[in-house]
Amino acid sequence: MDNRPAIEQVKSGFRIAGAILATVVAMVLFSIGYIDITSPEKQRVALGWVVLLTTIFAMYVTVRFWANWFCAIAGYLAVRSTFLIFFIGKRGISVRTALGLIVALWLMAVLSIQFYNKRDFSRFERVSVTIAAVCLFWVVARSDGGNSTLLPVLIGTPMLLFSVSREPLKNLLHRLSR
Repeated sequence: MDNRPAIEQVKSGFRIAGAILATVVAMVLFSIGYIDITSPEKQRVALGWVVLLTTIFAMYVTVRFWANWFCAIAGYLAVRSTFLIFFIGKRGISVRTALGLIVALWLMAVLSIQFYNKRDFSRFERVSVTIAAVCLFWVVARSDGGNSTLLPVLIGTPMLLFSVSREPLKNLLHRLSR
């Protein structure tokens, strides 16, 4: 039972809904920019780059607000990709690529837990979590389902891995081993 006043509960609900909506908007804007860049028939490459770079810059500046949700988004995509293994024949993805995607997304989800409820980010942490989020958006935008789907997470996962110092990694591994 929540002991907060009703108005505080409503405000909290609006903050959560706003964060979810902002995440969806960022993912849609990233996808629009990516499609404009990769679709030569649209002839909107410049506009695509502007949308893409503006979205990435906005994500970098506001990282402390959306980093709480990053582990949930990575975890959701990891769970979803785990079910992908059952539909490999229909999507045109090799078993090796599907397994690589699953492992990389789960690793990204686990490594991003360190950013949950964090308020002060170093510049390197801002860059690494933003690159990891961009790579997740890139996976979503590349909906072709081919074997090249693994490339974005192979870029984003090491960025999170490098941002983990020894002490938080030890604490995380200790918590997971319980």
